[in-house]
Amino acid sequence: MNQETVARILSIEQRATQVYDDARRQSADIISGARKSASSAEEKILTAARQEAEQIVASGREAAESERARILEKAEADAQHLESIATQHFDAAVQYVLDQVIGS
Repeated sequence: MNQETVARILSIEQRATQVYDDARRQSADIISGARKSASSAEEKILTAARQEAEQIVASGREAAESERARILEKAEADAQHLESIATQHFDAAVQYVLDQVIGS
C-alpha cells in the first residue's frame, strides 16, 4: 500500500467516525425531544383529567345539595302537616282525658 492509499483510508475512517458521532448526537437529541414532548403531553392530559374530575365533583355536590334541600323541604312540610293535625285533635284529646278523669 502506498502512502496515498493509507491517507485516503484514514480520511475515510475519520469521516465515518464523524458521521457516526453526528448520528449518535442527533439520535440523542431526537430521544430527548421525544421525552420532553411526551412529558408535556402527559402533563396536559393530567391537567385535563383533574379539571374534569373537579367538574364532576362540583356537579355531584350541586346535585346532592339540591336533593338535600328538597328532602328538608318535604320533611318540614310533613312536620307542619302533622303538627296541624295534632293541633286539630288536641282539644278533642284534652276533652277525652278530662272526661276520663271526671268520669272515673
